[in-house]
Amino acid sequence: MLKNARQHKIAKSQAKKFREALSRFSDEKKRAKDIHPLLIKAQQDALMSQLHDLQNEIAEYEALQKGKRKFLELDSFDELPRALIQARISLGLSHKDLADRLGLKEQQIQRYEATDYASANLSRISDVIKALDLKVLKNILLPEVNKTFEHLFSRLGELGINDNFIRNRIIPRNIVSFLETNKFKKNESTLVSKAAAYIGRVFDLKPVSIFGDEPLELKYRFAPLFKAPRRKNEKYFNAYTVYAHYLALLILESIRIETKRVIPTNPLEVREALISNYGDLTFENILRYVWDLGIPVLPLNDPGVFHGACWRVNRKNIIVLKQKTQFMSRWAFDLLHELYHAGQEPEKDKYDVIEYEETSSERYDSLDEKEASIFAGDVLLGGRAEELAQLCVKETDNKLEWLKSAVQKVATRENVLVDYLANYLAFRLTLQDENWWGTANNLQSIRGNSWGVARDIFLQRIDFSRINKVDQTLIQLALTK
Repeated sequence: MLKNARQHKIAKSQAKKFREALSRFSDEKKRAKDIHPLLIKAQQDALMSQLHDLQNEIAEYEALQKGKRKFLELDSFDELPRALIQARISLGLSHKDLADRLGLKEQQIQRYEATDYASANLSRISDVIKALDLKVLKNILLPEVNKTFEHLFSRLGELGINDNFIRNRIIPRNIVSFLETNKFKKNESTLVSKAAAYIGRVFDLKPVSIFGDEPLELKYRFAPLFKAPRRKNEKYFNAYTVYAHYLALLILESIRIETKRVIPTNPLEVREALISNYGDLTFENILRYVWDLGIPVLPLNDPGVFHGACWRVNRKNIIVLKQKTQFMSRWAFDLLHELYHAGQEPEKDKYDVIEYEETSSERYDSLDEKEASIFAGDVLLGGRAEELAQLCVKETDNKLEWLKSAVQKVATRENVLVDYLANYLAFRLTLQDENWWGTANNLQSIRGNSWGVARDIFLQRIDFSRINKVDQTLIQLALTK
């Protein structure tokens, strides 16, 4: 935060240097042939991130100077010193002006602000509030509030969120290291407040709610197409879905879509575009095709809850993939399945679909789900998915135990990948309430780190300079194995 005109001037000078460095970066990048492109991009993103932070601080300071901020909302008492400094700037008061109102020396106000009022007692802070003519409307957490990690994790448990998830996906690594080494006791209250700020950001919870006595409730920002399966942990399902949706919104806001492209829903058109522009029908090529349509793909790496999702906000789509298996053909099938959803009802500003495991009744009872899986099968099998399925059935003489060898025979004879054909047959059998996915897995040959492939392409495409540091941390934690 910029606290005075001198810091404002220095920040503007630094921002100018960062812009100049970025303008030279493209030339230097061409000469750095021995450096991996992802490392170069990381360096460029770091510069852009620092510039973005400086620009935000400059914009905030200038907005305060112009009196554009009429209300300062606080989440906790810890934020009060910052609000006092912002109020002084917004009123156009110098350090000397405020000191004169309080009957103090200018240097004393400078010392207070340099330390965020750490050396000022409550009486002095009350005097400053009066001198600035502030009206305090926000509830403040009292000291007796139980601000320990044990209490924090207990409260979040009410929402179905366990402490391992909070450690791995929400709070920064430096706070986690304090937890693991038990060196946090002296500063536990401060660290808990910081952790609560991250948690509150994701789940839209105020500290006064997190540390209060009233039951915690999540606020939903969307309405999924299907309800959570009853056999699932419904609380955790809801909390994790809110988490994934928050990340999706961050990414949609940060992505620059140069040109809006119509999302094709004809499988043969998609297949032709993939082969002619990208080559083979690999998971990686399908990923690049989907990104080039202007649809970001976020891979998550947590167990359970759902397999995928497609969200649309302001007519911008994002796909979330989350699959237990590392068979690339399964990820390719799921990605095309979600692409079909992204192309549905394009006139709608909002659209929400959440996918469960392949054997769930929620999937095979839905006409949209059936059509999405048929679309995926036809893209991968050249529009012949149903025809090839019938050929396999014919080979078996209606004996399910013969289907595995039948799929292999038909795939070889018809020159299609056995992986893709097996996945389609497994989907078709779910419509008859038969779980054939285990056998389909045994027919998979295209192995690899599918999540890693999707993560690397995501990192190549995302522009971290358009995301603030707190949200950058949340995305980076989401992409940690």
